Amino acid sequence: MGLLDFLKRKPPIADLPGLSDFLDSRSAFLVQKCLYEYARARSGILSPKLFKEPTFKAAMETAQWGNYPLCLQHVTVMAEHTLRQHAGGEADEMREGLIAASDAVCRRYPVPIGFESGFWEAARLRVAHRVRLAGLAPPRAIKDLPHETAKEFSERVPIHPELRQFDFELVTNNLRVNLCRAHEDFLAMADASALARALIAAGSQTEAAAASAAP
Repeated sequence: MGLLDFLKRKPPIADLPGLSDFLDSRSAFLVQKCLYEYARARSGILSPKLFKEPTFKAAMETAQWGNYPLCLQHVTVMAEHTLRQHAGGEADEMREGLIAASDAVCRRYPVPIGFESGFWEAARLRVAHRVRLAGLAPPRAIKDLPHETAKEFSERVPIHPELRQFDFELVTNNLRVNLCRAHEDFLAMADASALARALIAAGSQTEAAAASAAP
């Protein structure tokens, strides 16, 4: 690395691979940040000891993978809301390209230990359905997107139900704050116009392939 390399800005997100990397990294950040911050707050001064316990570490691993598709859904819909204004009359094609980018993320990883073989296929279909559904209504406030799955996310937090029963709002607000942070990153890092064009092109190819394969 050159002496001044750290001063160089990374290329803007302008294509599907770059977008897939962003969706993946911010989804992982969202799920890990929320789980660990909550567990640390709930366990207090005992958190260093708790985090070393093999049983807790295994439970946290399960919670991270179980909640990852929820966070991927939120980050992908956030991107849809941001890019829609740049897609013009080709918003449907843009959404199909966005789905292709999230699909690529779901194909990056093996099925997590303890989950069924269709884990990633279910995640892929879930995100695709939610992105298409987003196109049927005006964009929502980014801070409100986590409300859709907050209960599902909270139920996987590896803290005893009796301890977390009054903490739903805490977990939800953590998700909201960190998704808004991901949104700020996306606004700063994405070349929205170029990325929308790339997604439209990819979405058009996907639709053409589906049409040719239809009986």
